[in-house]
Amino acid sequence: MEEKIKNTKIIVNKEDELTDIVSGILEAESERVILTFAEESDILISPINLSVLLETADDENKLLVAQIIKNPTGVRNSSIAGLVTTDSPSGPTEELWEEAQKKKNQRLEPKTIKKEEPKEEVEPESTESGFERKINEAIQKSREEIANKRKDGPVEEDGILLSLDQDIPTENKEPEILIDELPVEDVKKEKVTNIKNPKPKFNPFKNFDIKKLWPFKKGETSSNTSKFKKLLPIIIISLVLVAIISVVIYIQTVPFVKVAIYVEAKEVSIEETFTGDSNITEIDFETLKIPIKTDSVEKDRSSSIKATGKAYKGDKATGKVNLTFVKASCVEVSPINLNSGHVVTTSGKSYSLDSAVSINCNGVPVEASVRAVELGSEYNIESNQFFTVQGYQSTELFGLNGSAFTGGSKQEYTVLAQRDIDSGTDSLKETAIEEARGELEEKGENWEVIGDSVKCDIVKDSVKTSVAVGAAAGDVDLSVKVSCSATYYFVDGLDEGITTLLTEEAVTQNLFDSEDNLELTLSDTIEKTLSIIENTKDSIKIKLIAKGNVMPNVNKEAIANELKGDKWDEGLEYIKSLSFSDKESTASFYPKNFLAKYPFFPKRQGGIIVEIQDL
Repeated sequence: MEEKIKNTKIIVNKEDELTDIVSGILEAESERVILTFAEESDILISPINLSVLLETADDENKLLVAQIIKNPTGVRNSSIAGLVTTDSPSGPTEELWEEAQKKKNQRLEPKTIKKEEPKEEVEPESTESGFERKINEAIQKSREEIANKRKDGPVEEDGILLSLDQDIPTENKEPEILIDELPVEDVKKEKVTNIKNPKPKFNPFKNFDIKKLWPFKKGETSSNTSKFKKLLPIIIISLVLVAIISVVIYIQTVPFVKVAIYVEAKEVSIEETFTGDSNITEIDFETLKIPIKTDSVEKDRSSSIKATGKAYKGDKATGKVNLTFVKASCVEVSPINLNSGHVVTTSGKSYSLDSAVSINCNGVPVEASVRAVELGSEYNIESNQFFTVQGYQSTELFGLNGSAFTGGSKQEYTVLAQRDIDSGTDSLKETAIEEARGELEEKGENWEVIGDSVKCDIVKDSVKTSVAVGAAAGDVDLSVKVSCSATYYFVDGLDEGITTLLTEEAVTQNLFDSEDNLELTLSDTIEKTLSIIENTKDSIKIKLIAKGNVMPNVNKEAIANELKGDKWDEGLEYIKSLSFSDKESTASFYPKNFLAKYPFFPKRQGGIIVEIQDL
């Protein structure tokens, strides 16, 4: 199943006429149509033109949004016409489409209410297209103007009575019957007949009645009859000439050909390496040199940070331990000497000796003063606890406390930790870098920052706090200084040069597989990135990567002039030779049933409508 097209975009060029755009709206395959005015157009001069386009879209049950770029007058006229408009280069948002639908409902609502009121029957709409209807209305208006000029009736010249589209008056003229005076049933019958034949073929003798041309009453002399016989050929020739002229006018004004040229945009990209030079003032695309400069800024930032470090204060528990040295035989066994700070342990709690002691084998227990290695009341132990001595078997050297330990206490408080400073510094640095980058990007007209050239660092010894690390604190003042530098490249003339390089690359690659020297057009949107690939004391290398969409510049006027007056088969062969995509160019004749009788392309101006369709 063919995928349904969501939007149809019609790009309006300077030379496009109103009929071109009307035709584009009628042929649009989607219900949403975008009119893009990327350049000046006479259509935007008057809101009447835009109202015609909006009415055409309403008749075709389509939503219409105008994309008018850099044209305040066109935007104002579009607003007067009631057409939803955007001046953004990007496509219309869903909100704009909803606004267009809302305005369309408001425009059509009165018509819906009018149909619901009891009124006289209205003739159903014909099956002809919106474009054909507008052409027929123009022809009808021209006929009404001619009829108004002839409202005085028949003209008599040199004894000859001439009448166009009117009956020759007679003495016994029948009373004129107006359609408003007919019975309702007769009016309905007449309307039904029109519905069955909405497009009658051209017939100049449709209303011709030979009896009405007879100017003599019954019983008049034969001399008058003879005179009429002489005039009859002139009357018939006049009628034939009028019919021929009508046919010629029809051929010259009504038939037209719509040619669809399908153009596919193809992507092209380039990659070049430029040498940065601070001594030149303009970009040299031949030697691939580009002007550069460097600049730097410093930013001081400060804030208050929260101290989260933990510390404790208090006293260590103290007490006395009786140490005993036991051996099965103490012959030639030396005393055990323990230095100050030696650790003894009980129930997982450690204490250190306040002074050195010496314990004899199987001698009297030696009393030693000890102190808890950490703060806390949990080190206040009861008496008669068994102690082991670090480095000795508990069966040889051990201790007992004759009394309880006391004095141990601990209180927690908050201090400034180094991690608090590091976290606060990172946050301030990020803010300072963002401000410095913004200031660097605003420096210098016609200069832009190379994205990856921005370097930021904290100035040495610039980190300051109101209290030292480890000190008791709550909120602490922190300040830092950040220095940022950037490299700039000169942008004046860069986009034009990139456009030239991309176009030359497309020609080199022969993207459209054509032997002709096609004139190529690059899309308005070009993606480009510049990055530093080498930065030394003596040189700096900058890589440019750019890509865009390129398509042939098709001259619609030249194609139309080429086709004027050609035979249909010859013109089709020429059209098929205009291949700018995988989809073949086409041509359609309107009215569609006219081609067999008139197998030529129209010669008149505007008789050939060339449309460029982007794939």
